[in-house]
Amino acid sequence: MSERPSLTAERRTIVGKAVKRLRWTGRIPASLVESHKPTIPVHLNERELAGVVRRGHTGHLVNLTFDGAVEQVLLDDVDVDAITNRLQHAVLRRVDLTKPVHVTVPVHFEGTPPAAQASDLVVIHALNALEVSALPTEIPSYLIADVSGLSLAGDAVRVAELRAADGAFTALADPAAEVAAVHHARAVRVEAPAAALPETEIPAEGAAPAEEPPEGVAPKT
Repeated sequence: MSERPSLTAERRTIVGKAVKRLRWTGRIPASLVESHKPTIPVHLNERELAGVVRRGHTGHLVNLTFDGAVEQVLLDDVDVDAITNRLQHAVLRRVDLTKPVHVTVPVHFEGTPPAAQASDLVVIHALNALEVSALPTEIPSYLIADVSGLSLAGDAVRVAELRAADGAFTALADPAAEVAAVHHARAVRVEAPAAALPETEIPAEGAAPAEEPPEGVAPKT
């Protein structure tokens, strides 16, 4: 990603269910994790974190100001309440910038498949995200699947054909796995799509926090 966002973290002494009190003040509990070292409880500005999440920076490096210093850490995970869509908890991971990490990157579909114009054919998107290995500084913003060549039943775009919008990656899935494929419409049982989740909300001042989720996210290795 060309623009690296910034977050500011402060040490947190409140833990467990009591952290819901932080949300009344616009702070989100978070954990700063590092392999083979104790997890550091911290808290973040809710509006600041929500803006970073909305811009798609989860799973990418951010500039973290903490204890008077600025460091590059991975915004590893963000928990959102499934009902209220309020931010609940974040995990920041200290990583070695010279060693690859495993992250999940979204897949964007590019082009218009000719098969989409045929009444007896349907184009199925089998993967919307892919786990990859990449250097922390080279994690792609997203992966591109070019579906403009999908014309006939059996045509497919496979993992090996994906390319990065930026950065560099190694796919951790089977290179032959289908990302998108053309099928005969009569062979596909059409199901209602899942309702789209609303964007992460920034609560109004004084809004009640959501119920507290379990804390203690294990760091990735």
